[in-house]
Amino acid sequence: MAYTYIIYLCYNMETGYIMKILPIGYKTNVTNHNNSKPKQTATTAPVNFTSGSGNYGLALLHIYQMDKLKEETKQFPQDIAYREQLMTNAGLNPQNQHKIRAIIGPQEIKSILKDFDDKPDVFSTGNNWKNVNNGRMRANIHMHTTASDGSLTVTELLDNASEYANNVKRNNPNIKEPFVVAITDHDTTEGAKEAIKVISEHPMKYANLRVILGAEITTFNNIGMDMVDAPTNVHVLTYGIDPNEKIFKNFIDGTKEKKLQLQEMMVESANKTYKKHFGRDNFFSVSEAKHQYNTVSKNIIGIYNGMETYFATKTAVEQIILKDKHIVKKLKKHNMPTNTEDFMERLSEYHAGIDGNNKILSPLKTLPEFISITTTIKEDTVQQKLEKGLEKLNGFREELKTNLSQYKVTTKPKYDYMPDFAKLHEGLKGQPKVITGIAHPIDTLKYIQEEDKKYTFLEDLYSNFKQNLKEKAKFTEAYYQSYKPLRKEFNDRVETQQFFEKVKKVFKLFRTGSHDTHGVNIFVR
Repeated sequence: MAYTYIIYLCYNMETGYIMKILPIGYKTNVTNHNNSKPKQTATTAPVNFTSGSGNYGLALLHIYQMDKLKEETKQFPQDIAYREQLMTNAGLNPQNQHKIRAIIGPQEIKSILKDFDDKPDVFSTGNNWKNVNNGRMRANIHMHTTASDGSLTVTELLDNASEYANNVKRNNPNIKEPFVVAITDHDTTEGAKEAIKVISEHPMKYANLRVILGAEITTFNNIGMDMVDAPTNVHVLTYGIDPNEKIFKNFIDGTKEKKLQLQEMMVESANKTYKKHFGRDNFFSVSEAKHQYNTVSKNIIGIYNGMETYFATKTAVEQIILKDKHIVKKLKKHNMPTNTEDFMERLSEYHAGIDGNNKILSPLKTLPEFISITTTIKEDTVQQKLEKGLEKLNGFREELKTNLSQYKVTTKPKYDYMPDFAKLHEGLKGQPKVITGIAHPIDTLKYIQEEDKKYTFLEDLYSNFKQNLKEKAKFTEAYYQSYKPLRKEFNDRVETQQFFEKVKKVFKLFRTGSHDTHGVNIFVR
């Protein structure tokens, strides 16, 4: 009997390479009884190589795929060190940096931004989703997960994006540009941390996807102070971060701790004011405020508006809604709570239902809707009762507003808890290659009414940005897709795009775009 053997060099994820020698078939020499020449039988059916110790064919494929990823990483050699750092600081083996090849570093990021700079279509779904359907949409580099105020988990976001990337590669082979996404959760790096883990565990699953690790940092800056009387809230995107690097981690954690301290002080101040007017002590609590609003719970974005709205809402519930006999009667009839704390608990469920409790909405908006849904009372009836009741509470409201004003972000804040451009630059000093950009810049014009002053204000914005973020100031969202109608109209003007062309040249900034995704569809907001 003659056997044919093949040697397999197999890769085991835990033990490394193992040599296996396996028969792939055999041939038998059958001697004829008449002593004629031996007759050779046909080869037997191929052996199934799957055994208890693994599928050796797949092992060879795995080796090939890993080697291919290693080769790909050599295209941007500076990013190898970045991925090695990511792996080390995440507690993983840096020699396996190729397993997170899908994550791109500053060198490749800048290469992609340069390529996309004059291609607004790559950031757009196009008319009737044309750019998505034909694969021309190549980037959504401003996305949020459940780590902040998004609706998708990190895994869901990556899986949806990789599915699209794979489909385009399979069906549109002429498109060579990669599909790129960025995880940029508000004021937290938890989403970016999770992405390292997910991708390292399934490297080939995301092989056709390119992922930027980032964060969207809330900053307040003194911009155009001859035109406005308060610091401007500017969201800054950071690309190519290491979410586990100590200095930046301390910056993120330190900002959250300052916000928590401010929440406690605001509650203490509000409780004193409430007791003075209504006699009830310890009426408000940080834990209840966090339960109402996701952004307050996670200490993301600015927390002043969230706390102020919580105080206004709970006051309206106890002093107006639950003192109205008609409303209370209807609430009881529909098995709704008629004590303040239980009512607030049910209201938090409503907040979560309408927008994942991310939006900070006025009680004049939420309470009429909530009561009309849970009872038979019409929304406008509740609205009228609230407006009348709030007039009677003017004394309390004005005093509370005055007492809370000390916690606002001002040009000379009493409590300095929100960073500006300069503090962000300091927080990034442990990551010299990180690049930053201004998110949805037209939103900064919120308080500028005069048309002729808008571009002047933006010029000061970019000058301040470049001056304080220095070498890290590299891009701006000139092609942002998710503005509200009036802002979108302004952004789409020829004059505005000409302004961004000027910004590109003067401040040396790439023009980028995004949909600023918060929902479950990776192509829209």
